[in-house]
Amino acid sequence: MRNLLLSLLLILSFPALSSIYVYKGYIADNPIRLYLETSLNEVNKHQVNKGVWVYQNDPELQLNILSAECEYIRSCTEDDHPNRLVLYDNQDIYLDNIAHKIKVKDSSHYFKFINMHIGQAEDQKFLPETLNGYWFDGKNHQQYSVVLQKQLVINDQPNTEFNQIELLQLESLDKLYFTAILSKQKNDKIKLVGINVYNKKNHKLLQQIQNLNYSYNKFNSIVMQDINFDGAPDLAIKKYHSNTRLGDNYDYYLNDNGKFKATNLWGSDLYFNNKDKSATGTKKCYDYDENEQKIMIQIDSVYHYRNKHYIHKTNQCQTHHFNANVSRQCTENEYNACLLKRNNINFENPHYIGEDNIYHKNMAWDKGKLVDGVIDDD
Repeated sequence: MRNLLLSLLLILSFPALSSIYVYKGYIADNPIRLYLETSLNEVNKHQVNKGVWVYQNDPELQLNILSAECEYIRSCTEDDHPNRLVLYDNQDIYLDNIAHKIKVKDSSHYFKFINMHIGQAEDQKFLPETLNGYWFDGKNHQQYSVVLQKQLVINDQPNTEFNQIELLQLESLDKLYFTAILSKQKNDKIKLVGINVYNKKNHKLLQQIQNLNYSYNKFNSIVMQDINFDGAPDLAIKKYHSNTRLGDNYDYYLNDNGKFKATNLWGSDLYFNNKDKSATGTKKCYDYDENEQKIMIQIDSVYHYRNKHYIHKTNQCQTHHFNANVSRQCTENEYNACLLKRNNINFENPHYIGEDNIYHKNMAWDKGKLVDGVIDDD
């Protein structure tokens, strides 16, 4: 297999000051990679939250999701075994509806690492260079030795920098898998700069999608979705952090026999209509009219799917007055003002806005003019 950084982690949110530790080694004689996510807890101490492990020689690249013992069995902040780490297979964790508690099955699968000498240093020194322990197979009731060596730590600390790191993505197809290409400069944030497409059977690089400048979503940078109604999943690349924008913001690519072609569809919350083979992208901009009454300007961009391409047909614009609860067609100034905003915004303080709403040199559009903006993309 190519020398890729296969950094994976099942994370539903973006905890502050989180890091991913990448380990490489063996379960008995089988080579594996293990990925651990850590973050600062409420008492300002590092803890391991979740992880993923994968057999390096598995042609299907099956991902095995793990959760730390303290996430379910006891409080992570009151861990009485600081020198050990237990990670359970998520398939063995269930909700006891009678006791109303999350529990682990009796015949469970888990890693147990001992004599870890976990430190509370920041950045890359929290977890040790070597993990020693065992993997317990709950199905066969067998215990297998595990020795892993730390390969890399990925974090968003100011002094961290790297270029063109590949991270295996959670989404894949029967014959293809995807990696996110990440880069970071000092005193800057991690950026998604590309997507690579590989053949699962021989790990051959089939396609490179380059020159992106999107937010870091760890292993969740892509979604597979059929957007042209042919039954084959197409590729959607996430532009921003999860849950930090109004609406879904994706960069869509059509799947043409395993080759992904850009659509250049515009707007948030794109709606794909199977009946008339169309797509509609929406942009909502919140502002005030000349009477200082709050309004919402909505632009809908309509596309038709013809001959394996999406063709732009028209833009429609409506202005909604909240106080009067009436809508009308936008004026030209309202339409242009909404287009100037790079993305949707709905905050009471227009000066405190998301990174995607910065228009030019930290300026944003508000009440018909440019105002100072503050980047807030965490």
